[in-house]
Amino acid sequence: MQVSGEITLTDISLSTMWSMNYQNMTEFIRDAREFGFTHLELNTSLTPGKLNELRAIEGVEVSSVHAPCPNTLTSDGSRASSLSLSSLNEDERQEAVNFTKSTIDLASELKARVVILHAGWVDANPEMEKELRNLHERGLAESDEFQDLKCKLTNIRGFMACPHIDAVKESLLELAGYARARKVQLALENRVNSYEIPNIDEMLDILEEFQPEVVGYWHDVGHAEIQARLGFTPHDEWLMALEERLIGTHLHDVRGIRDHFAPGLGEQNWDLIAESLPKNALRVCEIGEWNDSEDAHKAVAFLQSKGIV
Repeated sequence: MQVSGEITLTDISLSTMWSMNYQNMTEFIRDAREFGFTHLELNTSLTPGKLNELRAIEGVEVSSVHAPCPNTLTSDGSRASSLSLSSLNEDERQEAVNFTKSTIDLASELKARVVILHAGWVDANPEMEKELRNLHERGLAESDEFQDLKCKLTNIRGFMACPHIDAVKESLLELAGYARARKVQLALENRVNSYEIPNIDEMLDILEEFQPEVVGYWHDVGHAEIQARLGFTPHDEWLMALEERLIGTHLHDVRGIRDHFAPGLGEQNWDLIAESLPKNALRVCEIGEWNDSEDAHKAVAFLQSKGIV
């Protein structure tokens, strides 16, 4: 593996989410290059063993790293990705910070530009969101039952969010100084569930606390689209409100309220994405491992046809 150079508009990264299809990382890299990808994003799917395989391959360039990477075990034996930077349990929050620092160290060593963060969640009942999605998939998004449940979910989340937002800010304050010293940017990602942090107002509030060159916004197009379809923040509002803080994007397609399809396979508004992405934003395809190889192979050409790459 070599350290990364300057990223340009014609560069496009493939998340190692796709590598879950492969036993051999040399074959994964061969296919990624054949598909037209110029860089990798190291994802939380990477085990220490697969990371070591990648690092032994010559010429691999890394644009970004998604924390926590590699996704090793925590003090209680669970996966590091289960930890929350917004946890009100101080031991958990600090362990999440420590795993993120390790990811920043990895990014710095590889000269990756960005570490992408999930902020965590509000301790609300996730079954409520599952039921909301179930109603939507049954065609009942306009029903009183759907609207009442959405209102209840929003109110509960709003009531419980404040201490979690404070915990995120405390975590980011420690991480921002750590990342700055290692010349790595942090990017806070919009999330796919409404009980997760941050919503758009919280994102704006959190980012106000930090300098843009240290902490910015990572736009996941699938997450934004699904939340819009469920009746929360419209997709274009994220892009308009956060354009000046946008560091990069996860590109994948959406069918109904399911995401991580290869670009070109769904109903995503790619014209909106093409019009709204800053030229210097990192572009990363985050393609679910269950997609057909042929469809993943077509992703770069499709994004080029839309003027996104």
